[in-house]
Amino acid sequence: MKKLLFIIFCLTFSTPALAQQTIFNAPSAEVAQKGRIFTQGEFQFRPWKPGRFMLNTDYFAVGIGHNTELDMTLFNVQSPASNNITLGTGFKSAIPLFKEKLPKTELKAIIGTEVLASLEGNGAGNWSYAALSGRVPKVNTRLTAGVSYGTKDIFGVDTVAFIGGVEQPITKNFGLQADWYSGKEHFAGFFIPGFYYAFPKDVTLYAGYQIPNSSKNGVSGFVIELAKLLP
Repeated sequence: MKKLLFIIFCLTFSTPALAQQTIFNAPSAEVAQKGRIFTQGEFQFRPWKPGRFMLNTDYFAVGIGHNTELDMTLFNVQSPASNNITLGTGFKSAIPLFKEKLPKTELKAIIGTEVLASLEGNGAGNWSYAALSGRVPKVNTRLTAGVSYGTKDIFGVDTVAFIGGVEQPITKNFGLQADWYSGKEHFAGFFIPGFYYAFPKDVTLYAGYQIPNSSKNGVSGFVIELAKLLP
């Protein structure tokens, strides 16, 4: 298992993206283009007590065309230890709708699924989602809304949740964004507002602050993501 974690860590950070698998936690409307590789490391952390923690999630995706990418995600690398590090493999598609009739809305249907396998002997599970996403003309705001189903392998309990997100470009390189999972008992039940900044060479930084729906979801803290889209 340690070798697998090391390989995925190297894939993510050996080449530290406006294409991203998620807004923060909710799936985004972007997928890697055919033949391109997307990597992202996400850190959620709280450096003060009570509830001090650090959680790492690593994403790896390959664009295969037809508005689809193949995904691999490493979940639950955490301190204090989660005792349930999980590897997910699957796909995400972002299918354009009404491209000719409503070109400015950039309307897309987002669907995806990952088969989950615990690397610490806790069995298998699934994460699946479906959403609609589109832009508001003139202001260019992207709105996303849908539903997510996930098992205890990454959510702590089997759960169905509403997912929503908003992305607002401010300049060519900078924008604001936020997303939300409904529910008061699973590990993804947070509202996360924040921003992104796109650096040269397809490197993008995302930063936010997570606010739990209830104390059963977890505690508040920072969210930092570093993404790279490879040629």
